[in-house]
Amino acid sequence: MLSFLTNKPKCSHDRVYPLASGSFCPDCGYQIKIFWQILRCDCCSSKRKAFFSRSRLIPVEKFCTKCGSSEFYIEKKEKVQFFDYEYAVILKEEVKEKNFKDTIQIWIEEESRGVFVKPMLLTVN
Repeated sequence: MLSFLTNKPKCSHDRVYPLASGSFCPDCGYQIKIFWQILRCDCCSSKRKAFFSRSRLIPVEKFCTKCGSSEFYIEKKEKVQFFDYEYAVILKEEVKEKNFKDTIQIWIEEESRGVFVKPMLLTVN
């Protein structure tokens, strides 16, 4: 029961949307990548309307209106054309990349009495 009280609710990233100026969620600070999912009929590849239920994409109609098949597959896209908006469902994923600091490396060559000394490598963070 204590685990229920100590678990923080997961951020739904409601304030991140496709036309936002940045890719970071203002509520939790994670970088968010936006994808679009389009549900297609497995038989005839026609687009089908869908919705999310319990983090699964489910078709609105049980069977395809063009061929009658119940099988489907999910097409994942990064960008959607305007004519796909009716069928596309937005998916927001947290980017799980390590943040590496930018490192600058500088080679320094010294000249001593007309002879070059072994170059030194300096690392600047």
